[in-house]
Amino acid sequence: MAVFPVVKGTKLRATKINNCGLPQSGPANYVVTDGWVSATISPVFQEAEELEQRNAEGRVCVQDRTPPERKYYNLTFVLCQVNTCLITLFSSWAQELDWDGNAVGFRDQRRVESDYGVALELWTGGRSANDCPAPATDDIFAQTGSGRDYGYLLTFGTEFVLGDVEIGAQVSTLTLTGISFAAPQWGRGPWNVVPIDGSNTAGRLITPIGEDEQLVVLRTPIPPPETTPGGECCPLDIPGTFTDPDFYFGGPLGEPAADVAPAQAACGAETQRITIAGTPTGGTFTLTFNGQTTAAIAYNAAAAAVQSALEALSNVDPGDVLATGGALPGTPVDVTFTGQYAGQNVPQMTADDSGLIGGTDPTVTVTTVTEGGL
Repeated sequence: MAVFPVVKGTKLRATKINNCGLPQSGPANYVVTDGWVSATISPVFQEAEELEQRNAEGRVCVQDRTPPERKYYNLTFVLCQVNTCLITLFSSWAQELDWDGNAVGFRDQRRVESDYGVALELWTGGRSANDCPAPATDDIFAQTGSGRDYGYLLTFGTEFVLGDVEIGAQVSTLTLTGISFAAPQWGRGPWNVVPIDGSNTAGRLITPIGEDEQLVVLRTPIPPPETTPGGECCPLDIPGTFTDPDFYFGGPLGEPAADVAPAQAACGAETQRITIAGTPTGGTFTLTFNGQTTAAIAYNAAAAAVQSALEALSNVDPGDVLATGGALPGTPVDVTFTGQYAGQNVPQMTADDSGLIGGTDPTVTVTTVTEGGL
């Protein structure tokens, strides 16, 4: 039996989605913040309609009424001290940049965004009477976590607009209002928010979001995520992380969806892209990172082979890099620096392509896609 008080909001995570609820990959497509004052979720109903027919004598011969239905929810979020990227994530308004390309504000637009939206996850505190049941067996010692439970609310919003802005001798806040919508392509979601076994292993939603479901409320021992550094919006890479055997919806041969969502790259991590031009037909190349050069890498190496070559360097430990993408040379490989290099502006790798053969002047190029550091 789930009994919990919805009090004391803690964290809010917003993830960009399309109008079917499918998470959208991009360089600044999710954020976790504690800079919210309140969230109001108000249902809007299609009222019941009375159906009545009278006969020639004036007596009621048929009487019925249509059933009332929930249409959507009005969503209102009062924000305080949030990064401007959150405003952009909700409304698609452009950020205002300074001379050095840093975001310092935002600009409105006439068109209200309705093609895309955000998945909104809210965590609340508050102890419930049944949070600490008396254990019946010693199996409880296999559980992980602090023993604390949280309230978890999930909804999907779009058409967000900025409300009244009042500036005076008082604390000023920003208010965003929108409406909810059904998001069946969210599925079980890209995040680990509920336990999937008796040990409290953090995993995805047990049951996928249904075709007409717009609000999920539950109690979970999985703690909310940490606030993203500086309240910045972070990169989201769904196809690059949900790879075999961790499928988002399922694999081509009937493989099931992953129970545990793979970790996204650390927010603020640097990503460098390796591309090969000139269509080589054989040979090898090497990469040099911070003075250390890899062993030879095949011209048609997959992302995993590139990652292994980098992890063999003396200055790169397992977990310091995450290589995603397809197989070279047709598909670029993105290398994201994590682990000891997470959130750092690392030196750009260089490539030696003299070992490539065939094709037309084959070359290997390394470019920085996302500069590390916040």
